[in-house]
Amino acid sequence: MALNTTMKYELGNTIYFECLYRNLDAFPTDPQNATYEITNIKGTVVASGSPNKRKDGYWYCFWTSTETGDFLLKFTGIIEENNVIIREKFKIVETKLN
Repeated sequence: MALNTTMKYELGNTIYFECLYRNLDAFPTDPQNATYEITNIKGTVVASGSPNKRKDGYWYCFWTSTETGDFLLKFTGIIEENNVIIREKFKIVETKLN
C-alpha cells in the first residue's frame, strides 16, 4: 500500500515553507545564492525569489495560493561549492461545504 505524503493546503491561504540546508557533514549551513521557486503542474513559475533566513541553515518563504492543483517548490543554493536543490511537491485544494 502506497502512502500519500503530499502536503495539501487550502486555496487562498498563505503558506509558510521552510528549508533546512546542510553541509556534507549534515550540519545546518547557510548557502550562497539561496533562492526559491514555485511552479504549477504546467511548469509555469508562479512565485520565486530569495528566501529569508530564520537561523543558521534554516531558510523560509511565504506564498499565498491563487489556484488549485499540483505544485512543486524548489529551494536552491550553493554549499561548499556544490549546487544544492531541495524539492517538495504539494497540492492546493478547495474545500466546498454544502
